[in-house]
Amino acid sequence: MTVESADFSIPCKISPRRSKDGCQTCRRRKKKCDEVHPICGGCSRNSLSCQWLDPDANQPTKRRRRRLCQSEVWPRSSDIPRELGGMVTVFAVPSRPILRRLLAHFTESSALWMSISPRCYKRFLHHVVSTAIGSSLTMSCVLAVSAADLLKYETLEPELRMISLDLYGKAVAGIRSKINNELTCKQDRPLSDDIVLAILLLCVHESHNFSDTDRLLPHLNAAAFLLQQRLSSTPSNVQLRTFLLELFSYFFALTAFSHGPSLALTPAGEVFDVISANSHQLLGQGMLLGPSQALITTIFQVTRFVMRAPSMMYGMFRSELAIIEHQLQSARNLTGFPAESEQSPYQMQSSIFYSQDDKTLFELYRLSCLVYVKQILDPHVHPSDHQLQHIVNSFIDELGALESDSPLNGILAWPLLVVGLCAVTRAQQCLILARLRESHKIWRTDIFTTTMDFLRQRWSLPAAETGPGRHKNTHQAMFEYNCRGSPGSNHTFESLPLRVVLV
Repeated sequence: MTVESADFSIPCKISPRRSKDGCQTCRRRKKKCDEVHPICGGCSRNSLSCQWLDPDANQPTKRRRRRLCQSEVWPRSSDIPRELGGMVTVFAVPSRPILRRLLAHFTESSALWMSISPRCYKRFLHHVVSTAIGSSLTMSCVLAVSAADLLKYETLEPELRMISLDLYGKAVAGIRSKINNELTCKQDRPLSDDIVLAILLLCVHESHNFSDTDRLLPHLNAAAFLLQQRLSSTPSNVQLRTFLLELFSYFFALTAFSHGPSLALTPAGEVFDVISANSHQLLGQGMLLGPSQALITTIFQVTRFVMRAPSMMYGMFRSELAIIEHQLQSARNLTGFPAESEQSPYQMQSSIFYSQDDKTLFELYRLSCLVYVKQILDPHVHPSDHQLQHIVNSFIDELGALESDSPLNGILAWPLLVVGLCAVTRAQQCLILARLRESHKIWRTDIFTTTMDFLRQRWSLPAAETGPGRHKNTHQAMFEYNCRGSPGSNHTFESLPLRVVLV
């Protein structure tokens, strides 16, 4: 055998070229293609149809994927806080793309309920973002809120779940450490408000993402204590302090409505007294509640009276509540304008005007507060009482005029429950349930579904007690079924069997 024949009979094996020009069949099968035309080796061996792209066809150019979370609010240099690098679960440390995704979700979605007015939303974000950039603790809380909120919509991302839990654990540990440091520091040392913002962000997290009241209560007590310690000091950022007082009052007052015995009412009372004393100044700078902050303060005052009722004289208790009831009869009574003033009750000064949403929110809370106070003054009042039904119908009219997807929906759980307990007609009940259902579609929080289930249960009790035939014409007082609380507790909602707080 000659060398030539040997070379001819044993051909050299040539490795297939590695390129992106293989057939489409191999690309779909994720196999290497030898790019032999018209049928490649892989398709020939497997008896598959070998498909090729037309080289003369104009291939669409791939657009560069837009970077996620390209928010104008957060600077491009925002990076993972150094403290997050020490997490135990190293795989859950957020990468830069995930970090930017979480920051953008916070600014675009998860914090929308905190500001009902578009003109105030950027101001609110400015305070949160500027504080978070300078404080790793606040940044951890922002990321924890965002991750848990995003997880409600992106349910199939296990990495996001791990990150959410780790960020929450890091935030709680950081808050504990900072509170301990503050307790041991010198009395004359200036106190920063960033820890208060961090705690209130965790309140948002516990109530709207976890719906865990047991974990919410310690946060609120800590916020009350820290704000009480800061009342005598001048804040470095007055607008941030104003927003913190507004956010705290909303959470604390509505939580105390149903969980008052578990809260530190004494330090919180001092905070609310300061809010009441500076109501005109604070209302003009509000970013969440507008003029309704005065009503939130009223809710806390009523709750505090209720908690003090055993130690108060009955006549004094009723006289204080009667004064509040009179104030609630008119919006002008709450805003403090003289009767001869021609100004709208929603206009505090010539330079401050409130939007239609602000006015609607004020009316909804005013009417629900009036229902609340009337029920406390007369524990045996019938839901079909003429005066009560007049207030309920006014509330339903205001609610019906509100757009179904209004941003107000996120902060209407409390008035919907209070008025819903006195809803005696099918039309009233359906409208309240529809509003709660619409709110749940957007916010995905158990607050709204639990409230719906609770109201359905209360509305069905008269039917169970009196039979279906009498239910059409008879409406038992809701509070005969211990809706107000334990037996003998005629003036409190403290035992309201709700698993969530109405924030």
